[in-house]
Amino acid sequence: MNKNTLTVVLSFLLALAFGCTTKSNMQPEGNWKLSAPKPISIQENEPIELNEIFPSETVDFEWEEAINTADYIITYSVVLVMDTASSYDNPLIEVTANGNAKDVTASISHEDIDRVLAQACFPAGEVASIKWGVKANSLSRISYASSPVQFKRFSVNPIPSQMYLYGTATEAGDTMSEGIPMKAFRDIDGQMTFFETITSLTKDETYAFVSALEEPAFHYGVNDGTVTACGNAITATESGVFRVALDLKNEVLSLEKINHLGIVGTPIEGEWGGDVALPYQGNGLFQDTVALLKEGGFVLRIDGDWGRMYKQTPGTTNLLYEPYADAVGLEKEDLQNTNVGDYIVSVDFLGNAYTYSVEEVETDEAPPAPIEAPATLFLIPSDGSEVIELIKDGNIFTSPYYLALQSGITYTLNVMADGTGTAYSVMGSIGETENPDGDNVKGAPYFKAEEGEINVARDQAYQLKIDFDAPKVEWQYYNIKLFHWLDGTGEGWDARAEIPMTYEHPYTFKITDQNLTGGHDSKFNSPWEVEFGVSDASGSTDDATATSGTATNKAFVEEGVNVSNFKFVTADGTYSIELQISRDYKTATYSFN
Repeated sequence: MNKNTLTVVLSFLLALAFGCTTKSNMQPEGNWKLSAPKPISIQENEPIELNEIFPSETVDFEWEEAINTADYIITYSVVLVMDTASSYDNPLIEVTANGNAKDVTASISHEDIDRVLAQACFPAGEVASIKWGVKANSLSRISYASSPVQFKRFSVNPIPSQMYLYGTATEAGDTMSEGIPMKAFRDIDGQMTFFETITSLTKDETYAFVSALEEPAFHYGVNDGTVTACGNAITATESGVFRVALDLKNEVLSLEKINHLGIVGTPIEGEWGGDVALPYQGNGLFQDTVALLKEGGFVLRIDGDWGRMYKQTPGTTNLLYEPYADAVGLEKEDLQNTNVGDYIVSVDFLGNAYTYSVEEVETDEAPPAPIEAPATLFLIPSDGSEVIELIKDGNIFTSPYYLALQSGITYTLNVMADGTGTAYSVMGSIGETENPDGDNVKGAPYFKAEEGEINVARDQAYQLKIDFDAPKVEWQYYNIKLFHWLDGTGEGWDARAEIPMTYEHPYTFKITDQNLTGGHDSKFNSPWEVEFGVSDASGSTDDATATSGTATNKAFVEEGVNVSNFKFVTADGTYSIELQISRDYKTATYSFN
């Protein structure tokens, strides 16, 4: 093909390109106009009733096309706006036209229309008067036209799947995009209608709830004590950390102040009678370093109240508030610990986390290495009293019974009864604890192979276990309480008095000048491993009404033997009681006057 022929062909192709009836929007803007589309009215004289039984049905919108005098491509979208709107910049909803935005029709589902009307605060079940409009867009030019329309809303408001808390009273402040995410829970019908978080609030400041961090979103407040879509912001009546629970199904807002969140259970000092606080760190996090003494179950208890606890979804670390789980039938179990030592325990209530974790404390000082266990081991008091031979089982030695140790004397551990063999010293004191008044108190300091006196922090009856693999001296003692209550009624038990008894050396617990109520039952307990009462075993000398006598620990009776309550308080008065336990904690004697 010669040069002249090529020029002719190219000129012909360019003429075809510019001769099309609809011009590409890649053309430069010039002197042309874009007319407004013309909406075709839909059900003009009566409201369109939105179908909540078949919410996927659509409302179909149609219009007459706009005219572009330069034949450039025109695309369309439909908007719903408030009837007072003067522009389409912030519509309730905008959808593109069918046919890749080039047709003169568009459809919106009943469900989508009802949702945006609810977000715009039109009441459920009522008629909403708004405008629908069509936007024509060609290059950078836009033309508009609108028409009034009415919709009758669904009978109930939709419930969002997410919820956030924000406002000047909250840690997030008054910026909607910084809202605090809430955890969604299923209600009794299996629907996600319940939201919860734990956070701090500031007195006299306000807060509200929103379903998204930007518009469009559902907004919730409270009107006349009821949670309401588009309700009033709530004013915090006091400062503090709160469990904030939003029940959209029942339209209820619950606030529970948390002064203390504590670990209660097997891993800590005092076990189920102990309580190790986790301070609030902000942003939904409770955290502290905790001495975990053994593996086992535990709960998170609020303000010492057994009716306000967090447990977990079985097989997970996801937290469940027990009263809510019971109300809606959710399965739950105690939280689980598999660690021993000093660990950072974190409880995270932010958003969908609602979980806990245990992380070992990093330290530059390594724990002592295991020590080779000797053949024998003795505990030798410094006052010349009886030397105690500990019982060997593998690399562990245990005391043969509870030892009445005293803080006024010192002790040594030695492989020889006369103290002439290898000695071991404890890195700490037996009985040293931050929770000396717990029910079942424990500790486990390290020990090492070297000469040294062993100190005892307080007089008590101690069980000792010396583990050469750990190597730790694990100690444990009980505190005893007199339980005193009106038996036979739930209220009586719930209103029981738990009166601490004072330990006196050796093996004795006392109460002095205590007011007690006639006709009430009593037991001597360290809940729930020690429970001294009246045994009905053959040959038992226990007597429920005697003012002095014997008692039996329920933990050690044979199957089929009952241990009932004492009934020795027959009249109101002031009494003193003395309980002397046996060295194995199986039995006791008492006097009452």
